[in-house]
Amino acid sequence: MSITYTEEKRFTQQQVQELFLSVGWVSGQYPSRLYKALQNSSTVITAWDGDRLVGLARVLDDTELVAYMHYVLVCPDCHGQGIARALVERVKEKY
Repeated sequence: MSITYTEEKRFTQQQVQELFLSVGWVSGQYPSRLYKALQNSSTVITAWDGDRLVGLARVLDDTELVAYMHYVLVCPDCHGQGIARALVERVKEKY
């Protein structure tokens, strides 16, 4: 498995819904609202296994002093591969 990371918001509504539901997060039950929220977030860094969205980190910031990492999630069948750590490192590099 070769994981790639991007800050481009190229995910679909269905991809984020599947990821959020895979970890049992209720926000996955509101796919259009979730998708809109992510599109309007300051930073979203995603992890991909080919064309499959396997991880995501979301950051909200004020553009000056504060950045809040709202969440980091990785699909359960990809746990233990360092994806969450890589997402957090990319957030740290940016901020």
